[in-house]
Amino acid sequence: MSSNNAEQNTNVSDIVLYLKCPRKVYYSKRAQKTKPKDNVSFVEHLLLKELGLRYPQLLGYVSSKADDKKDKIQSVFNEVCTELNIIYASELEGVSEETVSEAIEKVNACLGDVALNVAELLEDAINISLAKALCGMEMQPVLYGSKMKVSGIPAGVVELEGSPVPVIVKTGKCPEYGVWADDRLHLAAFSMLVQEMHSHPIDDGIVIYSRSGCIRPVKIRANDRRQVLGVCSNIKKIKGGFLPERKEIPLCHDCEYLESCDVKSSLVSKFF
Repeated sequence: MSSNNAEQNTNVSDIVLYLKCPRKVYYSKRAQKTKPKDNVSFVEHLLLKELGLRYPQLLGYVSSKADDKKDKIQSVFNEVCTELNIIYASELEGVSEETVSEAIEKVNACLGDVALNVAELLEDAINISLAKALCGMEMQPVLYGSKMKVSGIPAGVVELEGSPVPVIVKTGKCPEYGVWADDRLHLAAFSMLVQEMHSHPIDDGIVIYSRSGCIRPVKIRANDRRQVLGVCSNIKKIKGGFLPERKEIPLCHDCEYLESCDVKSSLVSKFF
């Protein structure tokens, strides 16, 4: 693929970045990150991401009435801790042992909730088919939609009621009900790729909230797909050189592009 074509294509990670802040898409292609990686939240995210990818393994180990379910989950997490430096060698370069230890301690504190919520999932007969499907998850397949010119790698794809269904892992706080709006659009983007690749309507998806052990099935709606297409259109404009208007939000303070973003927006950006 030529560099020109590569620029015209959108990755699902661009969509996720856009949903956090449109300017992140602009600066991710043009500026150096300035935020140091040696912070606890960064390592915590990697630990929870890797733990989430092992939920299929975890569900295979844990029965609904196993008294040792917390021990089994702890065992899986211990594996994650041992292998983290191997899997994420470049990401963890320059990160201190103290930072890693503190992140491990924070995630360890979440494992009780994970055990409770996973057990609750397995006690519900309605969710048994969901758990079984996850146990057979195809890990991180590469998806590409030639019509959308979008590619991406979900956490996995499972077979649910005869249809391939995308799965994503989220490491943040889980909502009380359903999924966060941005997570819905993230999942919708993958469902659209699976739909195009299989020439079959895909209306379902699954979000794993690895911090809490909550696994949420999602129904993808027409409006979700419509919004994803709108985001993809805006991303193409940004990659073409358009700088969106800067909006001050609480997350700005910790943004890795904060220094670059201190540039005044052009007047035209106000019409974005």
